[in-house]
Amino acid sequence: MMEEPNYLYEAETSVLGSIMLDSHLMEDCVLLPESFSPDWDNGKIFEVLQYAYRQFKHEKNPFDIVVMASHWGPKLNKIGGVGHLVNIMKSVPTTGMFKHYQEVVNRDHVRREIEKAGMQMAAGATLEELQEESKRISDIEAKTAQAGDIQNIADLISVHEQIIAKRSTNKEGITGTLSCSDDLNRLTKGHQKGDFTVIGARPSVGKTALIVNELESSTRDGSAAFLISGEDGKINILERLMASVGRIDLAHMKSGQMTNPDWERYTKATEIITDRKIFIDDTSAPTIEAIRRKVAKLVKDYPRLTLYVDYLQHLRSEKKFGSEREMYKYISYELKQIAKQFDIPVVCLAALSRKVDERPDKRPVMSDIRDCGNIESDADVVIFLYRDDYYNADSNRKGLMDLIVAKGRNVGTGTVSMFFDKPRQALINLTDEMKQKRREKGYSAS
Repeated sequence: MMEEPNYLYEAETSVLGSIMLDSHLMEDCVLLPESFSPDWDNGKIFEVLQYAYRQFKHEKNPFDIVVMASHWGPKLNKIGGVGHLVNIMKSVPTTGMFKHYQEVVNRDHVRREIEKAGMQMAAGATLEELQEESKRISDIEAKTAQAGDIQNIADLISVHEQIIAKRSTNKEGITGTLSCSDDLNRLTKGHQKGDFTVIGARPSVGKTALIVNELESSTRDGSAAFLISGEDGKINILERLMASVGRIDLAHMKSGQMTNPDWERYTKATEIITDRKIFIDDTSAPTIEAIRRKVAKLVKDYPRLTLYVDYLQHLRSEKKFGSEREMYKYISYELKQIAKQFDIPVVCLAALSRKVDERPDKRPVMSDIRDCGNIESDADVVIFLYRDDYYNADSNRKGLMDLIVAKGRNVGTGTVSMFFDKPRQALINLTDEMKQKRREKGYSAS
C-alpha cells in the first residue's frame, strides 16, 4: 500500500515553491525560518530564499537557479542541492493556495510552541516566564490572521479548474466524505471539507448508531475518521461498530452468548475494521481546545480526516463563561473554525430539548436547536433524525429512520429514509425489494 503523504511537508514545500515561482510573495510571507518543522531542512531553505531575495531583489528573478548556484555553489548541497530546489519549484502548479499553506505551517509552529511551553511548565518555569511565552505564542498565532486577504479572482481560476477536473473523475458526483445513506450522499454530495454538520435528535432515537455507521462508510476509501465520544466508552463504540459491520445482535455480544454464526460474522467484521483508519477518544467532558490540539496532531498524518463528535452537550471549554449558553455558542463557533482551518468535515451530534415531545408533530425543526449555542448560523448543514415508531408503537413506518436535512448551505433541504436495524445497530439503505416487502406487510415503503 502506498504511504500516505505528509500534509505538513506538502504545505511547507508548497510555501517554498510558491515563493520561488512568484518572488513578490516573499513580501506577503509572515513566516520565519523557525516556523518550519525541525524534521526537515525547509527552514534552512527558507533562510536561503530570504537572503537571496535581499541580495538579488534588483534581478528579474531573485530565485533564478543559475544565479543562486553561481553565488553559493557547493554550499547548496547542505539543503539538498540545485536539483532539490528545482523539484520543489516544479511541485507547485499554481501559487493560488499560498495563503492556505502558510496558515497550515504557522498553525503547526503554534502547536510546537504550546508543547514546548508545557515542558517548561513541567520543568518549573516561573509565572512571568510562562506569561511571556503565552504572549509570544499568541503573537505567532495572530500572524496569518493579519496577513493580507486581498486576491485577484482571476488568480483562482487555475485552482478552480483543477478542482473541477478532480471532481470529474468521480462518476457518481460525490465530492465529500461518504455518509452511510446513499440518498443523503446524492443530496449533499457527502460531508464536504470545511463544513460543520450538526445532527440533532431526541435521546435513544439513534444518534450514536448513525455515527457508528458513518465511521465505517467514511473510511471505505482510505480516509481517516476521528470520533470524540463523550458519552460511550471505547469498548461500547467498538461493539456497536462490530455489530453494525458484522450484522451481529448487539445483545449477544453484551451477554457473551455468541452463536457460531455470530462468531463467523465477527471474524469477517474484524477483517474489515482492522484495516480502517478509525481513531477514538472517550475522554470524559472533553474540551474544545483539547479537541483542536488532537485534530492538529492527527491531520498532519491523515489529511483526509473527518471529525465526529458525540455529542455537543458533553463538550466543555478551558475558558470561563457566564452561562452554558455562552459556552456552547463559543464551542459551536470553534467547531466550525476547526472544519475551516484544517479543511476537514466536522460532524457533531446534538441532543434536542423536550419541547419536541410536547408538540403534536414530533418532527424536529430548526428552533429546537436554539439552546445549543449558535448552531443555526454556525452550521453549514443541519440534519434531524426522526423515527415515527419511537413515539407510536403501531406506526406503519416501523423500522424507518428519517434524516431530515433542515439546513443545507450549499445543498438545499430534503428528507431521506433508511431502515434502522436497532438490534444490530445497522442503518440500511432501502432497496426496491425492501420497499416491496414492506408494502406487502402493510408498512410504509419510505
